[in-house]
Order: sequence, then structure tokens, then C-alpha cells
Amino acid sequence: MVETGNITRASEKLNLAQTALGQQIRLLEESLGVPLLIRHSRGISLTEPGKVLHQHAVAILKSIEAARTDVLAHSQEKKEVINLGVTPSIQALIGPEILVSAKEELPRISLRMVEELSFILIDALQRGELDLALAYEIDDRRGLATTALAEEQLLFIRAPGTDSSEGPVRFQKAISTELALVSDRDIVWRLLHATAEQLSLRVNVAFEVQSMPAIKTLVMRGVATSVVPFGVVAEEIQQGLIVACPIVQPSIKRTLFLSRMDTRGILPQESELMAFLDSIVLRLVAKMGHYGSMLAHDLGAQRR
Repeated sequence: MVETGNITRASEKLNLAQTALGQQIRLLEESLGVPLLIRHSRGISLTEPGKVLHQHAVAILKSIEAARTDVLAHSQEKKEVINLGVTPSIQALIGPEILVSAKEELPRISLRMVEELSFILIDALQRGELDLALAYEIDDRRGLATTALAEEQLLFIRAPGTDSSEGPVRFQKAISTELALVSDRDIVWRLLHATAEQLSLRVNVAFEVQSMPAIKTLVMRGVATSVVPFGVVAEEIQQGLIVACPIVQPSIKRTLFLSRMDTRGILPQESELMAFLDSIVLRLVAKMGHYGSMLAHDLGAQRR
């Protein structure tokens, strides 16, 4: 009514009969023992006691609204944040699917994904920056709990037209080409060198490049070859920009692990989260086609 300056407009706004509104005002004035309104030809105005009451009423209404907001905020269950590390090949194959599915299947969890090479993810786990990591060929590290989930065959890649032969490539031939690899901390580097050492062979690393996009560019230009997981070159293979061949005699495989720190303890919504990750690994292996296979595992055994 104060805002409208008119009893008639106030009653319309409040959806009350004018007589009912006027009666409520009179009852309020009688209970307080003071006049609250001055009625005149132009409408109404507040007396000094009316102004004081109006100030208190505004403050009370604001306090009620603030209380309502606070109550609603606490009544809604807050999501637990889980930081999950994934490798570039996982991100390339099913990264968006992980986020979309997590939103639907884990309504009480906010899943944040970090994409890095495996050794960087494990370093982040040890620093407490990640809760979980899907990473490959994990070294034995103090306080690190791991579960083997799947196995993946690595591929030899080259530019189209640089080799007339088709089909699988022998390991000895693959490591004698102009290889572009990441670094001696990377999984592929270590697997190639360990296998070569067992066979008394030498790996020819022509380019050491800390960037998978740069390695793919070198390969597509025909300057270098490389050994990579299917996921990071799947799109280029489909577009005919890169030729990928299985490596044989011997084949080179890597193992996918779910890793966490022993000290992390039980995660929020642990059962639901582990079941979700199991389904994600199944989808990942399906995307790998005949280059990937599941391993028998029990994610529940990782609980602390």
C-alpha cells in the first residue's frame, strides 16, 4: 500500500476487498494505539509511527527471504567433487561420453576430468590433485593402489605411400625406422626399449617430442614414424592421413590401471562410482575394437 499510495490500488494488488484491507489497517492501528496512515484526496501517506513500522516490515520481509534462500540451499544435496585423470587416448575415444554419462548416472557426484600422459597423472595423484586416474603401465610406487582393467595393443604408424608393404610390421623393423617418441618417462618409450633390450636390439629414436599433435604432424609429413595407441590416431586413420599397423614378433601391449592413493580412503558414493567406471572401461575397450581386451578385475577390492 505504501508503494501504491492508494488503498484501492493496494487492494487490487493484494487481491483483497477494499473494505477488508481497510478493516485490517484499523485493527493494526487499534492494537498499536497509534495512527499509521494519513488519508487525503490524493490517496494516503504514512504518519511518523507508520514510517517506523514500514521500515521494520521491510527488514522483516528481507530477513524472511534470506532465511528461505538459506533453507533451500541446505535442503538440496550438494554434489561431491571427484577429480579423475585420463590419458589422451581415453579422452579421444570416449572423453565426452564419460562426462555426459556421469551427469546422468552419478547425480550426486560432480566429475572433473584431467587429461595428461600416464606418468603425469600418477605424479598428480601423489600430490593429491587427483582422486583417481585411468593410466597405463603404472610403476610400483609407495602408497599407490592399482587395479588392472584392460590390455591394449600398440600400433606402428606411418604416412600413406611411404611403405608398399601392408599388414603387420615386425618389431625389429618398426624400431629401426625414424621414430618420433615422447620421452623416456612415457609408457611407449619404456615398453619399446625394454622389449628391444630383451632381444639385444636398438631403438632408433630420431625425434624426441613432448607433444602428440607434433608427433602426428611429423608422421603425416612422412618425416617420421611412431608407435602409439589407437585412440590418439583413430580420426587420422579414418581420414586416410595415417596408416596404422599392428606390431608382431613380438606385439607391444600396454595395461590400463585404475589408480588411487591408499591414504585417500573411501570415496563419496564409492559403489556407484566403481560401477560407473567399470561401464566406462567396457565402452573404452569396445571403441578399441580388436586392439583392446578386458582383464578380470574387481574394482570393489580397491575400497579402503
